[in-house]
Amino acid sequence: MTDGFSPAAVVRRLERGQQVLIPSSKRNVFTALAIAVPLGVGLLAFFVYIVTATLGDGGSPWVIVANLRIWAIVAGIIGCLVVAPIGVFVRLRRHESLVVSPTGVALARHGEVLPGTLLPWHDIESVVFESAVSPGSKVLAYMLTEEATRRLIGRGRNPRVLVRSGFVLSHRRLFPVLRAAHAHFAPHVHGHR
Repeated sequence: MTDGFSPAAVVRRLERGQQVLIPSSKRNVFTALAIAVPLGVGLLAFFVYIVTATLGDGGSPWVIVANLRIWAIVAGIIGCLVVAPIGVFVRLRRHESLVVSPTGVALARHGEVLPGTLLPWHDIESVVFESAVSPGSKVLAYMLTEEATRRLIGRGRNPRVLVRSGFVLSHRRLFPVLRAAHAHFAPHVHGHR
């Protein structure tokens, strides 16, 4: 773990009243693009092969149009060669960061905290890194206090708020940072300030 994002370093910076910005990972975005584009090119080549082979054997164009597998391939091509690059462009332009401060956690875009995204430490009961729906995968989440659950989400809802992914710290590396900051700054842990 890089020294600047270790739990102890983050808490020290927060104690001095500073905010800690955990930026989006450009590497994750470009890795997804590096997978999507070759896959899209492969699907496009397969599509061209199927169409030319079918028409070359004297098949009707309506056989191609009526085939659901062809439509699935077309959807894959559009997803990989159109939607994925647009998504990468949008994500890079947004440049969202997770802001950890003595007050709580929030999302920021280009260094400016987005309105309505601040989740104060006193609204968080705990930070958990637990199994998701499928076995083996884990998710990072904030467990809200009972009062915060009623106020922010509504009665009868799940008090668990998932932490977004895609930051330079994976959920596994982000968990100890958020847990240490919460333990240090949450009023129900250290008394009201």
